[in-house]
Amino acid sequence: MGIQAGLAAVTLAALAYCLLLSYGAASALITRNGYTEMALRQEIEDLHAQVALLNHQVHVAKSDPSVQEAAERLSMRPADPVTEVDYVLLPHSEPAGQTQVAAAGRTDMPARVAAALADLVTEVVDSSEGRAEASMVEGHRP
Repeated sequence: MGIQAGLAAVTLAALAYCLLLSYGAASALITRNGYTEMALRQEIEDLHAQVALLNHQVHVAKSDPSVQEAAERLSMRPADPVTEVDYVLLPHSEPAGQTQVAAAGRTDMPARVAAALADLVTEVVDSSEGRAEASMVEGHRP
């Protein structure tokens, strides 16, 4: 009986030691996962802060004064709608070959040609709901 009791005590001690090691390993794993979670939360907060900063920078870059400064640095200026703007209508339902183009400029045209051109410009601008594309590049006409 003494040997069996000793063997049982050693077995119980080994099982208790294994249980203690398992508990320690689980605790270490939980702690490591907790630190990983904290690091990921901090990284998410940093990314949110970076997104907010980028949104602010985009807002500042889109502001009228910064656009005007950039245009001045590039030697750009507003286009004169009488002499430099071409109006182009790109219809949605018609083939690309039927695009209407009108150009406004100071020329000595006969009155009928000028009237026809004015009617075309009015039709183009009216059919595009008052919107038109404009080119501001000097010498953009052929």
